[in-house]
Amino acid sequence: MPASVLFLGTENEARDTLGRALGRCGFAIDVAAPGDAEAWLSAGKSYALILLDAAQPGMAQAAISSVRRLTGAPLLVLTERDRPADRLEGLARGATEYMVRPCALDDLLARAWALISRADGPDAAVLRLADLAVDRQRGKAFRQDVDLGLSATQFDLLDVLMAHRGQVMSRARLVKAVWGSSADQRGNMVRVAILRLRQRLDDPFDLKLIHTVHRGGYVMELRNDR
Repeated sequence: MPASVLFLGTENEARDTLGRALGRCGFAIDVAAPGDAEAWLSAGKSYALILLDAAQPGMAQAAISSVRRLTGAPLLVLTERDRPADRLEGLARGATEYMVRPCALDDLLARAWALISRADGPDAAVLRLADLAVDRQRGKAFRQDVDLGLSATQFDLLDVLMAHRGQVMSRARLVKAVWGSSADQRGNMVRVAILRLRQRLDDPFDLKLIHTVHRGGYVMELRNDR
């Protein structure tokens, strides 16, 4: 399943615009006003990230406190005010991190996924990126809740990339992690394996998640390329 995000914002137009942009990038978005945070979180749905667009510091602090009473999910606060006193109070109340807006969507995506990945940890049972879910216990991967039908090797390759999402993985590193240190590193083994994985993971979907880094290797990350 896609990573679920609760987006709390006071400005309807900006909130809806950013919410739609995040939705296009693979998040499952619920949008609400900060004052409704407790009602949404009390409904029992689990969120991978809470995003608070805080136009007014006082309202933001109250929303942070409401969020923290009900969930330990990462809480990213967007603010136009970069006053240290406001940030320190918000962090003391339980905010995970602050970003000053306006900020580029790519920067926001990168920070959001870094917080989600940090919360999940590399040893989590399910790893998520956009609409991709890698169920390590079942050995299956899903996009938009559709089983990708990966082979054992394809799943192992994806698992390594996802455990290090956001990091460039060299071909030699992938060979060692997936095929073992004694694997033959000659030829196009990694390139062919990545090609076959992309045919199942990326080709049927608009949002591409595996990226080639020239002379570096491959990286699993979310990019706002559309």
